[in-house]
Amino acid sequence: MADQLTATGQTPGAGEGRIDLHDVSMRFGRGADRVQAVDGVSLHVAPGEFVSLIGPSGCGKSTLLNVVAGFARASEGTVTLDGQPITGPGSDRGVVFQQYSLFPWMTVRRNVEFGLKMQGIAAARREATARTLLGLAGLLAFENHYPDQLSGGMKQRVGIVRALATSPRVLLMDEPFGALDAQTRVVMQQILTNMWQRLRLSVLFITHDIEEAIFLSDRVYVMTARPGRIKAEVEIPLPRPRTPDMMASVGFTQVLHKLRNLIREESLAAMGDELHDGGLEGFAMDAGGHPLRELV
Repeated sequence: MADQLTATGQTPGAGEGRIDLHDVSMRFGRGADRVQAVDGVSLHVAPGEFVSLIGPSGCGKSTLLNVVAGFARASEGTVTLDGQPITGPGSDRGVVFQQYSLFPWMTVRRNVEFGLKMQGIAAARREATARTLLGLAGLLAFENHYPDQLSGGMKQRVGIVRALATSPRVLLMDEPFGALDAQTRVVMQQILTNMWQRLRLSVLFITHDIEEAIFLSDRVYVMTARPGRIKAEVEIPLPRPRTPDMMASVGFTQVLHKLRNLIREESLAAMGDELHDGGLEGFAMDAGGHPLRELV
């Protein structure tokens, strides 16, 4: 049934969807205001692989995703999709952001069909594709609802389905579940991994949630504090398909401990030297001769 899941009647071919970044650097501003956001990053996503990028706030994760999406141009280095340089946005890359960004005046199905309509796909095929994908996401019963009639998790599912409808070779996701409550987030992770298992697109996923990265990914890249560099590349040794009970397994716990230590080091570095590895001694300081606890 996988060949019914896209407008073209095909899923990406074998070997399609490889992302390569080589020595990518990004700078913003000029002169004294210049900021080195990313410095010499090299990473790859193999065809059909799910890869997450984690790191402290401000390390350049979203910047890298924007470069792959074609929304920004790298200051240095090369970025390619299946060996071809990325020079701008394209339908070969679906993008899902934390914000829902649905058209409020369109029904759920019309939102999903929008990209297909822009591609000139016939109405009957648009409808068939949208209804198939909405069914896969558990949303077919809501195809004629409007976005303001949906919960946050449902809106984000529509956003994911809309990104998939145009048959992209890769799916780029920037904190897609960051605005959801904890319970909904867990359900969305399960839905996403089930959809990915079915479609096997290449995915580059940005998140602050370490457990989320482990549960979803084949590999995880850890970035340093700004300027962002690759600190570590960690394979996730969990079998597919993923199920919630795996989060209590020894293998999951071991990877979680490793990634938490790596992120903690970089988060402390990002916050500055006043936070020492032994604890938050800076909060015990006096302020104007008074203990800080008397001032708050």
